[in-house]
Amino acid sequence: MRFWAKKLILAQKNTHMKLFKSLVLSVLFVILFVACKKNENTGGAADASGSFIGRVKYQGNSIEVDRDNRLIRVLRDGTDTYKIEFFTGIPNITGVRFDKTNDSTWTSTDTTELKIVTITGKLLAINYQSNSQSWNVTDAVRK
Repeated sequence: MRFWAKKLILAQKNTHMKLFKSLVLSVLFVILFVACKKNENTGGAADASGSFIGRVKYQGNSIEVDRDNRLIRVLRDGTDTYKIEFFTGIPNITGVRFDKTNDSTWTSTDTTELKIVTITGKLLAINYQSNSQSWNVTDAVRK
Protein backbone atom coordinates (compact mmCIF):
# COMPACT_ATOMS: atom_id res chain seq x y z
CA MET A 1 0.00 0.00 0.00
CA ARG A 2 2.85 2.33 0.73
CA PHE A 3 4.28 1.79 -2.74
CA TRP A 4 1.08 3.08 -4.40
CA ALA A 5 0.91 6.07 -2.05
CA LYS A 6 4.48 7.09 -2.95
CA LYS A 7 3.73 6.64 -6.63
CA LEU A 8 0.60 8.80 -6.30
CA ILE A 9 2.54 11.55 -4.48
CA LEU A 10 5.25 11.51 -7.18
CA ALA A 11 2.59 11.72 -9.92
CA GLN A 12 1.02 14.74 -8.19
CA LYS A 13 4.42 16.44 -7.86
CA ASN A 14 5.10 15.86 -11.57
CA THR A 15 1.71 17.33 -12.47
CA HIS A 16 2.33 20.41 -10.31
CA MET A 17 5.81 20.81 -11.79
CA LYS A 18 4.44 20.62 -15.36
CA LEU A 19 1.81 23.26 -14.53
CA PHE A 20 4.45 25.48 -12.94
CA LYS A 21 6.76 25.17 -15.97
CA SER A 22 3.87 25.95 -18.34
CA LEU A 23 2.93 29.01 -16.30
CA VAL A 24 6.52 30.31 -16.21
CA LEU A 25 6.94 29.78 -19.97
CA SER A 26 3.64 31.57 -20.66
CA VAL A 27 4.67 34.58 -18.56
CA LEU A 28 8.08 34.75 -20.27
CA PHE A 29 6.43 34.57 -23.70
CA VAL A 30 4.09 37.47 -22.86
CA ILE A 31 6.99 39.58 -21.54
CA LEU A 32 9.07 38.85 -24.65
CA PHE A 33 6.15 39.66 -26.97
CA VAL A 34 5.40 42.99 -25.27
CA ALA A 35 9.09 43.96 -25.16
CA CYS A 36 9.54 43.28 -28.88
CA LYS A 37 6.30 45.08 -29.77
CA LYS A 38 7.64 48.31 -28.23
CA ASN A 39 10.71 48.18 -30.51
CA GLU A 40 8.85 47.77 -33.80
CA ASN A 41 9.21 51.40 -34.88
CA THR A 42 11.94 51.57 -37.53
CA GLY A 43 12.95 55.17 -36.92
CA GLY A 44 9.99 56.84 -38.53
CA ALA A 45 6.89 58.03 -36.80
CA ALA A 46 3.80 55.93 -36.38
CA ASP A 47 1.91 58.65 -38.20
CA ALA A 48 2.71 62.06 -39.62
CA SER A 49 2.14 63.89 -36.31
CA GLY A 50 5.09 65.41 -34.50
CA SER A 51 7.02 68.48 -33.42
CA PHE A 52 9.90 69.83 -35.49
CA ILE A 53 12.47 72.61 -35.10
CA GLY A 54 13.68 74.46 -38.18
CA ARG A 55 13.76 77.57 -40.36
CA VAL A 56 10.36 78.98 -41.33
CA LYS A 57 9.78 81.40 -44.20
CA TYR A 58 6.36 82.90 -44.83
CA GLN A 59 5.00 85.55 -47.22
CA GLY A 60 1.41 86.74 -47.39
CA ASN A 61 -1.24 88.92 -45.76
CA SER A 62 1.23 91.87 -45.76
CA ILE A 63 3.61 89.81 -43.60
CA GLU A 64 7.06 88.52 -44.42
CA VAL A 65 8.75 86.22 -41.88
CA ASP A 66 12.10 84.42 -42.03
CA ARG A 67 13.02 82.86 -38.69
CA ASP A 68 15.45 80.14 -37.63
CA ASN A 69 14.99 77.52 -34.88
CA ARG A 70 11.20 77.75 -34.80
CA LEU A 71 8.76 75.16 -33.50
CA ILE A 72 6.53 73.60 -36.14
CA ARG A 73 3.88 71.09 -35.09
CA VAL A 74 2.06 68.65 -37.36
CA LEU A 75 -1.17 67.58 -35.66
CA ARG A 76 -3.99 65.26 -36.67
CA ASP A 77 -6.94 67.54 -37.45
CA GLY A 78 -9.52 64.90 -38.38
CA THR A 79 -9.64 61.26 -39.32
CA ASP A 80 -7.43 61.75 -42.37
CA THR A 81 -6.36 65.41 -42.30
CA TYR A 82 -3.61 67.27 -40.48
CA LYS A 83 -2.87 70.87 -39.57
CA ILE A 84 0.55 72.48 -39.37
CA GLU A 85 1.08 75.05 -36.59
CA PHE A 86 3.89 77.63 -36.66
CA PHE A 87 3.50 79.66 -33.39
CA THR A 88 5.23 82.80 -34.74
CA GLY A 89 2.33 84.86 -36.02
CA ILE A 90 2.31 82.75 -39.16
CA PRO A 91 -1.10 81.35 -40.16
CA ASN A 92 -1.54 77.60 -39.76
CA ILE A 93 -1.92 75.28 -42.72
CA THR A 94 -5.02 73.08 -42.39
CA GLY A 95 -6.59 70.20 -44.27
CA VAL A 96 -3.33 68.53 -45.30
CA ARG A 97 -3.69 64.88 -46.34
CA PHE A 98 -0.74 62.50 -46.42
CA ASP A 99 0.14 59.30 -48.26
CA LYS A 100 2.51 56.96 -46.45
CA THR A 101 5.22 56.12 -48.99
CA ASN A 102 7.12 53.73 -46.70
CA ASP A 103 7.74 53.15 -42.97
CA SER A 104 9.26 56.60 -42.44
CA THR A 105 8.06 58.80 -45.32
CA TRP A 106 4.83 60.80 -45.55
CA THR A 107 4.02 63.01 -48.55
CA SER A 108 1.08 65.39 -48.97
CA THR A 109 -1.45 64.23 -51.55
CA ASP A 110 -1.80 67.53 -53.42
CA THR A 111 -1.58 66.94 -57.17
CA THR A 112 -1.07 70.59 -58.22
CA GLU A 113 2.55 70.57 -56.98
CA LEU A 114 1.79 73.81 -55.10
CA LYS A 115 1.09 72.26 -51.70
CA ILE A 116 4.03 70.00 -50.92
CA VAL A 117 4.64 68.75 -47.38
CA THR A 118 7.07 65.87 -46.89
CA ILE A 119 8.14 64.08 -43.72
CA THR A 120 11.09 61.76 -44.28
CA GLY A 121 12.28 60.05 -41.11
CA LYS A 122 13.10 62.91 -38.74
CA LEU A 123 13.00 65.67 -41.37
CA LEU A 124 10.12 67.96 -42.38
CA ALA A 125 10.10 69.95 -45.63
CA ILE A 126 7.30 72.32 -46.68
CA ASN A 127 6.84 74.21 -49.96
CA TYR A 128 3.21 75.31 -49.80
CA GLN A 129 1.42 78.03 -51.77
CA SER A 130 -2.25 78.90 -51.30
CA ASN A 131 -4.35 82.09 -51.69
CA SER A 132 -1.36 84.40 -52.35
CA GLN A 133 0.48 83.01 -49.30
CA SER A 134 3.60 80.86 -49.26
CA TRP A 135 5.17 78.76 -46.51
CA ASN A 136 8.67 77.32 -46.83
CA VAL A 137 10.41 75.02 -44.37
CA THR A 138 13.56 73.10 -45.28
CA ASP A 139 15.00 70.25 -43.24
CA ALA A 140 13.27 70.92 -39.94
CA VAL A 141 14.30 68.18 -37.48
CA ARG A 142 11.88 66.16 -35.34
CA LYS A 143 12.15 66.90 -31.62
